[in-house]
Amino acid sequence: MRSLLTVPLLIAPLLAASLAGAAEVTLRPVLSPAVSALLQRPPSPAHTGLLVRDLTTGKVVEASRPDELFTPASTLKIVSMAARLSQSGPLAWYSADVTASAAEVNGKASALSSVTLRGGGDPSFSIQGRYSLAALAKQLSARGIKSVGEVRLAPTVDSSTWPALPLGTPVVAVRLSEYPGWNDTPERYAERVISAFEGQLRAAGIQVGGGQSSSLGHVVGQAAVQQFGSVIPGASPPLPAPPAELGLATVRSQPLIELAKQTLKPSDNVWAEQIAAELGSKVAGNGAVTHAGMVAGLRAFLIKVGVNAAPMSLNDASGLSGGNRLTPRSLVTVLSRMYDLPITASKTPITPADAFAQRKNLFIEALPRGATGEASAEARALGGTLAGRFVGSGLDVRAKTGTLPGVSSLAGYVRGKSGHVLAFALMMDQAPGNTLDLRAYQDRMVKVIAQNH
Repeated sequence: MRSLLTVPLLIAPLLAASLAGAAEVTLRPVLSPAVSALLQRPPSPAHTGLLVRDLTTGKVVEASRPDELFTPASTLKIVSMAARLSQSGPLAWYSADVTASAAEVNGKASALSSVTLRGGGDPSFSIQGRYSLAALAKQLSARGIKSVGEVRLAPTVDSSTWPALPLGTPVVAVRLSEYPGWNDTPERYAERVISAFEGQLRAAGIQVGGGQSSSLGHVVGQAAVQQFGSVIPGASPPLPAPPAELGLATVRSQPLIELAKQTLKPSDNVWAEQIAAELGSKVAGNGAVTHAGMVAGLRAFLIKVGVNAAPMSLNDASGLSGGNRLTPRSLVTVLSRMYDLPITASKTPITPADAFAQRKNLFIEALPRGATGEASAEARALGGTLAGRFVGSGLDVRAKTGTLPGVSSLAGYVRGKSGHVLAFALMMDQAPGNTLDLRAYQDRMVKVIAQNH
């Protein structure tokens, strides 16, 4: 991942207030009568937690079980995307590159013994288009490359350390948007990527492997012994170090904020895992991003923003694992931080309140927006998973949904009757029956909260 601009605007006084609020502990319930009454009448006997903070005053205005652990489902994407944006900045970008032997490149050879395709796991990469395998192949042809003996794939992401996603698609170094890879292995996915690149090289007039399919070269290492949420250490052998190579072609992705938006709005689980992978630390000896490093990066971000991460359980970045555990306070703390330190494209300082009102807080605008309706593709894309909710309410809601069997949560922002922006997390798990009833209940709760504050 590379970046042109990575430093968000800092509002020091509000940061102090935010961190002070994040460190507080609610020792007794803080509930208005209307919210208390609604909490006593859930549609099903679900385990329910609530925290609401007034972001103008920094005060907690509603709280019920704010420090109990809940299954977050896709509200975990609030944490993973906030962590990535805070790590690299909104204008950071991924690249896909082709390298070859330094000796052959310096010798200006038109016939290369091998080329290596390198990527950072960006899920928006494709076979055709401006940011694609085809674009790389055309660059190689324009450099005068006539033939390639072997196509290799650099293992920049150690897929073998990732537990298999419930959706059945691996986390990989080069992901193709045309190929979701359901029920696939990292090895088979690598074969598909290499085969697709060979096809694009041939389409650009470059001979590959004497016209036959090349050997697979550097592909992802052997699969580790896995169980979702855990990986047995030592089950994957070290990956080979790449030889000295120089770049021949490169293409870059859209800015990270656009990728985060395309993850959060529709709640795309595969995109969340691929984008969050960059949080993974580099492992000594092979330089590949690992699952353990990604989880450590998520936990480090939570600690940095003031969350007590000790009791938390983190198994992924998408929220698909039923083993994830977060508190309402942890989500509200992240939401508060992302409001108080707005990531914007503005060249001049802007207050958090103005950034919210003018829709310039890029993280908040990447969240699903309530009440857009579903009459057009544009409205559906803007609203995401909230497009059909809060319609006709008059509320300004930007929030992330979270749904698993027996789990339904909603966390984000709403403007209250006072004009203040409220950060809220309403988490519900251990619920029997239809979670659609819980969504309607959450919508009523948010309306009551906005009316009371």
